[in-house]
Amino acid sequence: MQADKTFKRTAASHLSPMTEQVWIRCALRTALGSNADAMLSDAREAHGSAGEVIYEMGDGSDPPLAVVTQGLARTYTISPAGRQATIRYAAAGDVIGLPLLLAPSIVGSGTALAVQALTKCTFLNLSPAHFRKIASADARCMWPLFSELACSMMHSNNMLSHNVFQPVRARVARHMLDLSDKEGNLLVVHASQQDIADAIGSVREVVSRAIISLRDEGIIRRSDGVYVICDPTRLHEAALDNPTPQFVPHRVV
Repeated sequence: MQADKTFKRTAASHLSPMTEQVWIRCALRTALGSNADAMLSDAREAHGSAGEVIYEMGDGSDPPLAVVTQGLARTYTISPAGRQATIRYAAAGDVIGLPLLLAPSIVGSGTALAVQALTKCTFLNLSPAHFRKIASADARCMWPLFSELACSMMHSNNMLSHNVFQPVRARVARHMLDLSDKEGNLLVVHASQQDIADAIGSVREVVSRAIISLRDEGIIRRSDGVYVICDPTRLHEAALDNPTPQFVPHRVV
């Protein structure tokens, strides 16, 4: 799917109060220290609709450097056969594109990456050139930036290892928890079986069986086009592949 170029070019004459508040608390701003707010001189707000691919390696656009200020996005890898696997979720305050910016040699190395808005998202687009200028001018930025990069990479490694070593049912449960959102008194997941299959690098038919298993056990249910998490504790246990032992009374002979 061709990435929508509005991710790069949609501009706002000023930043919304919500974006400003997220930026104030953002780890990237903290890492850049006293010069951080200079990044806002050429920053732009951009918006992505649910399901929109906002960057795809190889589409001719530059890798983004952005802070999610609203919504949920994901970074995923793409196999030569077109299969997908999510390696990281990004919510409000999380930075997208830092590994590609700090290790540009990965671009064109054969590892295909893409970024997709899973829900309606707002991003604070930052200039990579401006970032390099500010970060390289103050050595005190390096350790905080390395820490932020390490957190991002460890998150990706943990998700990849879960997708490789855990059974499909556990992987489905994990991604349902990651994608869940609070709506009133309900914890819901706005994702199709194909969305979840793409996230864990599987196929819809296999995911469907895992979802039926979770539904039959009363852990989730389907309602009005969304999955409702009925028992978050048991879904978490399923994600760990560590179900709670069921009490079976002793038979009196």
